[in-house]
Amino acid sequence: GRYPPDWLAEVVAARSRAAAAPTFSPDGLYFLGPIYPDHYSLPTRTAAYDWLP
Repeated sequence: GRYPPDWLAEVVAARSRAAAAPTFSPDGLYFLGPIYPDHYSLPTRTAAYDWLP
């Protein structure tokens, strides 16, 4: 990545979002649910998929 591994510890220690990389607007992003490997035998779709066009 762009930052060395120690960078994350510095961001957390600063206790300020200003120390971290910029964030982006969440507009248009949706979490539909996790996807698990087949060997867990868990559902592959969540109810969130039902309301998408």
